[in-house]
Amino acid sequence: MNRYLGFDLGASSGRAIVGILENDILKLDEIYRFPNNGIKISNSLYWDILRIFQEIKNGLSEYVKKYGPNLESIGINTWGVDFILLDENDEIIGPIHHYRDRRTDGMLESMFNVVPKKEIFNQTGIQVLSINTSTQIFSMVYNKSPRLSIAKTFLMLPDYFNYLLSGVKVSEYSDATTSQLYNPNKNDWAYDLIKKLGLKQEWFCKIVQPGTILGTIQKSIAEEIGLNNDTKIIAPLCHDTGSAVAAVPADIDKYGEGEWAYLSSGSWSLIGVELEKPLINDKVLKYNFTNEGGINGTIRFLKNVTGMWLIQECKKIWDKEGFNLSWDDIAQQTEKSTAFKYFINPDNPSFLNSLNMIEEIKQYCNNSNQGEPQSVGEIGRTIFESLAFRYKQTIEYLEDITNRKIKILYIIGGGSQNNVLNQFTANVLNIPVKTGPSEATTIGNILVQALAIGEIKDIKELRQIVINSFPIKEYTPNESNKWNDAYKIYLEKTK
Repeated sequence: MNRYLGFDLGASSGRAIVGILENDILKLDEIYRFPNNGIKISNSLYWDILRIFQEIKNGLSEYVKKYGPNLESIGINTWGVDFILLDENDEIIGPIHHYRDRRTDGMLESMFNVVPKKEIFNQTGIQVLSINTSTQIFSMVYNKSPRLSIAKTFLMLPDYFNYLLSGVKVSEYSDATTSQLYNPNKNDWAYDLIKKLGLKQEWFCKIVQPGTILGTIQKSIAEEIGLNNDTKIIAPLCHDTGSAVAAVPADIDKYGEGEWAYLSSGSWSLIGVELEKPLINDKVLKYNFTNEGGINGTIRFLKNVTGMWLIQECKKIWDKEGFNLSWDDIAQQTEKSTAFKYFINPDNPSFLNSLNMIEEIKQYCNNSNQGEPQSVGEIGRTIFESLAFRYKQTIEYLEDITNRKIKILYIIGGGSQNNVLNQFTANVLNIPVKTGPSEATTIGNILVQALAIGEIKDIKELRQIVINSFPIKEYTPNESNKWNDAYKIYLEKTK
């Protein structure tokens, strides 16, 4: 019986979870958790990268306390797009910026003046977002950052942590694809784009596939923690959404390519389908979809939609104001509020870096002649209905691009536990919605480790283990005609 340790590092928290696979059943044991957030200094937002690595070591120590020194392997996943530059001594050139840092404000147009938008898309197949790695690092070029003059190595965040653990500098496929510096048709870095943006080709490391065994843990760390030296460091799908999609409990015998869709629901909602090859054309560019890397070289063809970030930011304000609301309280007040009264576009730029989300929502509604939502329930209803409508709009785009009908939606991640939003989504899509597991990211991370060492034979077996191991809930549509009528109003109010 092998034990695997998965680190799921998110933008608000990080966790160490042990996975034990026995008789095609996976059991999880969360042994360590820590808060994570950006640090604001003046007008800039940064990550405390070295503290995060110390928390990884703390998680390893907790493993040894509970299970002893024997561990099959370690896998790390993080959010995408953020990166690290190292100097000639492999030391960080820092501090490390947060993807919500305002250094990319207005930078897209400047970047398109250097390389046209369509050319960037044609080379990378990645949707245009100001948070993309390409935009972040171009802002350094544009502002003549002195850090670039001493840079020798470019690594995405999980690649850096893998390097600290294993001593091996490589770039994992799924996370590299989020950078908008990767060419999916050439299966390598987009070196032509890299050169045109003013970056150096030699900064970029070899790209490896998910499930690559990088080596064993560095001796110094093993001795410090008390782990055996033969503990393997494995690159799973190092991008959290990549790991989550690998763990979608899809019935791939019943539904063909492009017939089942996934929604990885967290601060962001990632909505898409799994394809064998990248899809790059004018319609994809028009709808702003993206081609990111998946398991076995597949493509996660998806669109980033603002997700639970909206309600999370509102809850922070309510907490500060002493409302003492649980998530269940918010859900109950949402359900009691009048339906289809206020509509927002969750992806409006005003919501990306809002200092007061409640006021931003009120202002948006006022500007579109809807009045203002006031109560917790009204704001909750505005957010959850609008998210469901945005999901429908995105599914319609998907169907138009792929020329295939989506027959079922799988919702995974933390947002899969939001019964109100899940039911709203089923209602407006008018197709079955299956939810769970909420821990899809960690599950995918751990099971890809098991796949790497041969305990699992293929992706079909991996997804069957997910179905065997975790409860899956189904939502069936109701009152779809009312939701269809309201969807037309949503489109009008948010165009």
